[in-house]
Amino acid sequence: MMRYMIIIAVLVIVVSFLTLKLCLVKQQMRKIVKQLEEQGENFISVDFVDRDLETMALKINENLDLIQKIKAEAVKGEQAMKSSISMISHDMRTPLTSVIGYLQLAEKNCQEKETLQDIRIALDRAKYSNKLVDDFFELSVIDSNQYTPVMEKVNICEVVCEEILANYLEFEKKGITPLFEQADDVIDVWADRKLLIRVIQNLISNGIKYSTGKMEFSVIQDDKVVFSISNSISQSIDVEKIFDKFYRADASRNSEGMGLGLYICRKFIEEIQGNISAYSNGDMLTIKVELNPFLL
Repeated sequence: MMRYMIIIAVLVIVVSFLTLKLCLVKQQMRKIVKQLEEQGENFISVDFVDRDLETMALKINENLDLIQKIKAEAVKGEQAMKSSISMISHDMRTPLTSVIGYLQLAEKNCQEKETLQDIRIALDRAKYSNKLVDDFFELSVIDSNQYTPVMEKVNICEVVCEEILANYLEFEKKGITPLFEQADDVIDVWADRKLLIRVIQNLISNGIKYSTGKMEFSVIQDDKVVFSISNSISQSIDVEKIFDKFYRADASRNSEGMGLGLYICRKFIEEIQGNISAYSNGDMLTIKVELNPFLL
């Protein structure tokens, strides 16, 4: 009888020990899971001495270390790629500008009708290539955080008028009469002049490219200064994606451009603490830019 009692007592002790160990292991497992959830890629630690748990923690830490190294290499490679794009784009701008200059000179002096047509086609392609190079250069500057905005007082109505006049010939070619509704008072915004001008240039260029003959501009001031540009469109546009990188209304490669213009606009507006949005109403697309007013 005593023998059975001893066996039972031993079994109870063994079961109790195993149950306690199991509880401690489960507690440690929950701690490991919590560490992974809260610490992300930081190394984990174990308090309970168990060879299997220690081995598992070691393997997890080795994998976390490998992930960190892979991410560091990816970031380094991405930075190098952006730097290369920036340098290549910068180096291509000068020869392309020269090509455009020579083609414009040839266009001016050419008397033969067929040759003149070929020169104009080449000139259009050169200008298009130059626009792509400019877009990639600006994109590389934006994504690599190489530019610090210089905030100052800017008369936005004056800038809009200047850019409308600068695109007079392009409006004329497309048969577009731009309408600009502006307030009688001077409206100043707090912005980086270069970035703001580039945004307005991109919006006008994009509007001319896709407009079917109608384009309206307006600048009003309330709590914010709101600049908007509306133009008629002939195709459906996903306004939720219009500011995404590489988005084009025409998904085929038949349309010109890489879908960078409006993405660059969004990034530039964000740099000067503004907001840009778009909405459509029938066949009219409106892009609205909200900027901070200049306050004395």
